[in-house]
Amino acid sequence: MAVANYGVNVTIAAEAARPIKVESLTPIGIVGDALNLDEGVHFFVNTTEALSKLSEESVDGSVLRAVEAINDQAVETPIILSVFEKASDDNENITKVINATEEFKFAKSKFGYRPNLLIAPEYSGEDAVKSELEKMATKLKATAIVDLDANDVSEAKQKMSEFGTKRVIAAWPHVKIWDKKTKDYVFAPQSARIAGMIAAVDGAWEYGFSDSYSNRVMLGISGTQYPIDFEPGEGACSADLLRSAGISTIINEQGFRTWGGETTDGDTIWQDLARVRTFDRISEAGQKGVFFAIDKRASTLYHAKRSIEEMLRAFVGANVLLGFELSWSARNTLANITAGKFYLDIRMQNDPIVKQLTLDFIYVDSYGSVLMDKLNK
Repeated sequence: MAVANYGVNVTIAAEAARPIKVESLTPIGIVGDALNLDEGVHFFVNTTEALSKLSEESVDGSVLRAVEAINDQAVETPIILSVFEKASDDNENITKVINATEEFKFAKSKFGYRPNLLIAPEYSGEDAVKSELEKMATKLKATAIVDLDANDVSEAKQKMSEFGTKRVIAAWPHVKIWDKKTKDYVFAPQSARIAGMIAAVDGAWEYGFSDSYSNRVMLGISGTQYPIDFEPGEGACSADLLRSAGISTIINEQGFRTWGGETTDGDTIWQDLARVRTFDRISEAGQKGVFFAIDKRASTLYHAKRSIEEMLRAFVGANVLLGFELSWSARNTLANITAGKFYLDIRMQNDPIVKQLTLDFIYVDSYGSVLMDKLNK
């Protein structure tokens, strides 16, 4: 609008920190085969809608079983399916899984959502599929959950030597479930159930993504394909050996519970999945929250910095972060300033997840006088 030459002109502007919203939804991307469902990518606003549509279309296949497993965890979360028609040749199916996984890069432009968790139950035991899921998870800043194909603890640990990333969680063994179709017990991969549990934990409160899915009851299962012994305080038990190798497993301790949450990243700082996902969510929110400053005058950066600061204060108040520090970087050289490039350093520490608690019980004789006092009464 042109400014009038006469009379009173009015402008409206904002000089304040912008509220930054942290994403609380956890869309799950599922790759798999389906009968009676068109090949390609499908979006459902929540688990109930997905099951309803799949039931309406009389769908069968790995994607249906995955959605049912997610639904067993009593969670409503966006579901994105990348579907293909199953072939009789195993190698052809691997190629189809890889191609279907690639389709997730278009999910945001199509549906406004991109997967935060990626799974391919019944296929992710293949090395090529695992590699493709890892690549896509890295591209999308997501987490892939894969199922190890192994016959015992030693073999499972050996397969983990191929892992080395903060973007993949590996699970073993399969879990025992009741199959309504065959009316019998079968063994199914964990990945879909873990994805459902992570989404449920994320949605439990505003900052649920900072919590771990480990040591929580996995719903809908009645055992494991291979026995996993667990003895509290015993480092030689199967559960501890698997978890030490970065493998998420199941223990029978007041219910069948998940036991894991570690990645295999080469940097030990990023071997905690909860920390990885916390930094992912905070950085993504910050990236979106200060987008208003791009292509504006540099003085707007004052409000961009304040916006980030207020967001981090909320995280400290919620005990997600222990503390933080903001400062303009030494990279803000005169040349970079002239080019319109600015750098803000944000140092922060999350409230760590407790992995080990040691109770030291020590005998002392200093209370013998208490006994003597009682005896003298």
